[in-house]
Amino acid sequence: MWTLVRQESFKLTRRVSTWVSTAFLVGIEIVFAFLSRVYPQTFVPANMFESLYFSRPIINFYMIAATATIITMEFQYGTMKQVLYRRYSRGQVLVSKWLAIFFYTFYWYVMSTGIALLMKALLFRHTLSIHQGAGDGMSIFTRGLAISAASFVSLWLLLSVVFLLANLFRNSAAAVSVGIIGYFASNIVTQLLTILIQKWDWAKWNPVTMTLYPSMLSHPGYYQPLLRMQGWQMLLGNVIYIAIFLGIGYYVFNKRNV
Repeated sequence: MWTLVRQESFKLTRRVSTWVSTAFLVGIEIVFAFLSRVYPQTFVPANMFESLYFSRPIINFYMIAATATIITMEFQYGTMKQVLYRRYSRGQVLVSKWLAIFFYTFYWYVMSTGIALLMKALLFRHTLSIHQGAGDGMSIFTRGLAISAASFVSLWLLLSVVFLLANLFRNSAAAVSVGIIGYFASNIVTQLLTILIQKWDWAKWNPVTMTLYPSMLSHPGYYQPLLRMQGWQMLLGNVIYIAIFLGIGYYVFNKRNV
């Protein structure tokens, strides 16, 4: 199966969009780093570094598109049959795509963190220490890593849903559109969720609430009373829902007509 993973990863690296997107993301980080240097009152250097210079939302869009197309494009161009006719089972094919997307997500987070560190070294060598305290006994650097880890997990909750949608649709545009709409919708209903949770405690256990895990770490002490949850509960909830949606997608993929 690792041969399949290497093949899927190779196809991702061979996409022109991967390198265009990489250049765009690097450019965005550079722009926001310079804005933080020139307008430190508006773009607070410590906060901008923690956010990896606004790269995480862009990574979310990249990964939604990559996840939707890694399956739907196979059906669109009829290459899925060729893969399944080989010695690999349907389960192995799907899991290889999960792993390829996992490594692809890891690539984006490592790359964006590296660029953020480079921008800090070049522009804030003497004005910002990544080891200065940021609250909760954490430094700016460790806090940024914790938020990135939480964002990685909550992003995979969204990607597990996109994988499910990609198994239901044959058109990549439909899967990408629904995934992006779902991403924005989850942010829009946040205020409504907090109201519902205050009224019915059990409402906090829905998957949309779990996507607020990074926000909880970014704003310590603010979301805990609103959501009535702790960080470990959010992490556990994300992992459980990821397993559920991936499991449903696995079932659908095995039952789907090729």
